[in-house]
Amino acid sequence: MLDQSTLLKTEIGYFHSQRPEMLKYVPGAALHILEVGCSEGNFCQALNRADREIWGVEINPEAAKIASKVCHKVLVGDFDAIFDQLPKNYFDCVIFNDVLEHLNTPWDTIKKVKLLISPTGVLVSSIPNFRYIANLITEVLFEGEFRYKPEGGILDDTHMRFFTSKSICRMFREQGYEILQHEGIRPCKSWKEKLFINLTFGLLKDARFKQFATVAKPI
Repeated sequence: MLDQSTLLKTEIGYFHSQRPEMLKYVPGAALHILEVGCSEGNFCQALNRADREIWGVEINPEAAKIASKVCHKVLVGDFDAIFDQLPKNYFDCVIFNDVLEHLNTPWDTIKKVKLLISPTGVLVSSIPNFRYIANLITEVLFEGEFRYKPEGGILDDTHMRFFTSKSICRMFREQGYEILQHEGIRPCKSWKEKLFINLTFGLLKDARFKQFATVAKPI
């Protein structure tokens, strides 16, 4: 559940992201699509096709109003509060782009989402990687610090939970999902960071990526 401080902050910075790198994870055959935390609907707009029905859930009413121009339907409010208004066994794809880390119990949320997914449907998510090399070196290793930041990033002060590649996969499996695809996105660009990773002989290969994209199917 997002609190009021998160709501105010997202008005400033989070609602304009288009997330083109996540488009390839949405199945081409998906016709009924739901994005939780759809912001102003930029990602929904990119998914829109004549044969698709796009739904959104958004806690910020101003952003939801903009999203309603590109979505077939947008429900305004906290996901748990509006859950009963969503059709069950209906969506071929449910999307959480940088949302699950903001929830107090994301494992409960993805378990609940299984009720919304059609027999052939999937859940698609992007989640920040706590083991991202810049986070490990700058914050944890050199500074020995763990300080929340108001300007976003992995230690964003609205993040309730932190994940690694392993813990993301474990969460989905423990909640009854089969992982169809799981890979790092948004790799580091610094040659120094790449060199540091290479010197670990594979130990920190997952630290190259700022986020992980996951496609999972209820079983």
